[in-house]
Amino acid sequence: MPNSGSRRGSKRGRGATKRGRSATAKRGRVKATHTRTAAGSKTARSAEKGGRQAAAGARKRSAVKKAVGSARINFIPNDPVALASVPMRVVEPRPDRPAAAAGFAFPPPPAPAAKYAPGTQEFLYWQCREAALLAVETYETVGGPLGAWAPGVSQRLPVLPDDGVQLNAFYDRVSLSFFEHTSGGVTTFSGASTDVVAHEVGHAILDALRPSLILSDIPEHNAFHEAFGDCIALLTALADQRTRTSLLATSPTLETANFVEATMEDLSAGIRRALGPSHPSSEPRHAFNTFRWQLPTTLPTIGPPELLTGEEHSFARVFTGCFYDTIRGIFAAQPKKTPTTLWTATRVAGGLLVDAARAAVEQTRFFQAVGQAMVRADMTANSGTNREAIKAAFLRHGIALGAGASMQPSSWLAGAVPAATRATAIPGVRAATSVARVLSPKVIADEVRRRIAAPSGARLERHALTIAGESVEKFVHRRHISLEGLSEHLAGVVGRAPEPMVVGGIARGVAAVLGQSPEASASEDEVRYFVATLLDRNSIAFEGEARPRRGVHAAHAGAVAASAGRGTGDAGATEGTPVTPVTDTVTHVVRTVGGTKMLTRVRYACGCHRAARHHHLLTPGAP
Repeated sequence: MPNSGSRRGSKRGRGATKRGRSATAKRGRVKATHTRTAAGSKTARSAEKGGRQAAAGARKRSAVKKAVGSARINFIPNDPVALASVPMRVVEPRPDRPAAAAGFAFPPPPAPAAKYAPGTQEFLYWQCREAALLAVETYETVGGPLGAWAPGVSQRLPVLPDDGVQLNAFYDRVSLSFFEHTSGGVTTFSGASTDVVAHEVGHAILDALRPSLILSDIPEHNAFHEAFGDCIALLTALADQRTRTSLLATSPTLETANFVEATMEDLSAGIRRALGPSHPSSEPRHAFNTFRWQLPTTLPTIGPPELLTGEEHSFARVFTGCFYDTIRGIFAAQPKKTPTTLWTATRVAGGLLVDAARAAVEQTRFFQAVGQAMVRADMTANSGTNREAIKAAFLRHGIALGAGASMQPSSWLAGAVPAATRATAIPGVRAATSVARVLSPKVIADEVRRRIAAPSGARLERHALTIAGESVEKFVHRRHISLEGLSEHLAGVVGRAPEPMVVGGIARGVAAVLGQSPEASASEDEVRYFVATLLDRNSIAFEGEARPRRGVHAAHAGAVAASAGRGTGDAGATEGTPVTPVTDTVTHVVRTVGGTKMLTRVRYACGCHRAARHHHLLTPGAP
């Protein structure tokens, strides 16, 4: 997903975190089971098959364990283009993840662990494996234990270091897949870049934290997914002592372009060789940038790397800039500027990001919502020590935060506010005169539907939250948006917009809307614009175009899909699991769910896209 920022710097290297880790744990496949009414022999055959699968899994785990042994491997701490600052190093391979934690399933190694030369399949396997384990380990350092992936995803997510010929890498709830491609006589292995691997692991982590985001066709929800992957790549780099030392030697205040803030240079170089310098992904993406937030629907849907567009990878740079500048601001406040205090600043910022990613309400302006949630998290964790640094970082990119403002009461439910005669029930709003104003759950739900213009009886998801110490309820309506007129291939197809409304004070006999209510017209504009960006990138596979790839990925897909028992209903956080891998860099397909044809995301893809064949019919800047 490389893209350039407004400043560029050649990358020089990063490092890995310190080595001692948890003991080797076995990794088992989840045995596929199917509900059947048949008995006896079918059950026996199923048990026999399960036994064979378990034995095969045990042999694979044994092969990896034996291959790891006590050997040492060559490891590139960041990106193959970044070796000048932090060179390739020799490390002991990390052990597999504990059985009780979210982990990975790696193919059998092509050879035992040893110091192989870059460019070989042996090096690629051990490099990619080490990078994936390092990235999730770094996340846990700042965000706490990761016990499971998203609902329906195998506890051991397959990692495929070389899954075919593409300038690409992706996460699709079936695997983390990486590829190779030769252009100009140079072969690019996306799995050889710790940047790229960490980014894709970041997608899987955010999907575990917020699985319902995959259901959204709101631009900032999708751009945040890309930004979060970049943030995990930054954290993985800065977790390494030698990387921080080298970084501060070249950019002591982090106020210049540098090798850490630029990501995925090798992949972008391959795209540039193959497709030219004007391709949107032909330059690395830079966290140190001057891009400022603009209403996504007013931006071009696609453009060269130096241009900010509303396409998810391009627009992600705004949030990544906010996060990197938050690290810079917290670091600037440290009494000494050392590699140790840089890691302190990084850990603080990373922890706040993770807390905010979990808690932020999925409103249309999601970048702002996450920033405000970071300020609230800092107030809880650090008594607001870093509030000004966070606010300044986001304001530098055109996003004004006022942490409490987004959750201030804006209106009462079911009627006007009567004169108050008793104590305040919700901060900032006078209480009702009588406890007779207590509203039943049905009355509240009906009122929420009325406020957001949802159909009578429309399904609402309901979640209990704590925001700024206040117990609240979040109601989410998933509005279906017609995509008619964007393309002849989208006739009768709908996109989806989550419309959240936060209600406070229910337990105390009152009910008030906190923050702003969603607007149906805004949801329509945002979704139709987002789909226009997909059409310009040719990222939608229409009927007859999506075909499963053959080979190892298809085999993994079948095994994991069978074990997951996926459903297809629109069920919030547990729905939307992609099943069938598709060709090229397609990210969306059209599926029929409950009789409705829906645009459905099947993967988060990194790298280049195909030239558009299905042009959208949207007027730029005017959805």
